[in-house]
Amino acid sequence: MGIIDKILGKSEKLNIDEYEELDLSEYEAEISEAAGAYIRVAEVTGLNEIPEIKREIYDGNIVVADIAFIKHDKLTLDRVLKDLRQLAEDVKGDIVGLGEDYVIITPTGIKVDRNKIRSTSR
Repeated sequence: MGIIDKILGKSEKLNIDEYEELDLSEYEAEISEAAGAYIRVAEVTGLNEIPEIKREIYDGNIVVADIAFIKHDKLTLDRVLKDLRQLAEDVKGDIVGLGEDYVIITPTGIKVDRNKIRSTSR
């Protein structure tokens, strides 16, 4: 008997053949349930996508709109951004640009914090 066995007590050898089977189906059922809200991604190529974006926001989902395709068309870009700002205002949500190519629109009750998360330790 070694010193470790004296301190911790004698260790028992585990039989590898003795294990318990877990039924994972009860855990998988929880994962497949529908979420209350989704983050949806929209590719905006013109004004045609605005009604679907509005529908998603009214349904309570967050939309990340890719506006890279319309950046070269200032008139369309201005109209799309005006419509999206009005949408955010109507539902008392929020709208914020993310870089030069994306806009995030949120539904009622969700605001985007404009402060970046930074480490407090130096």
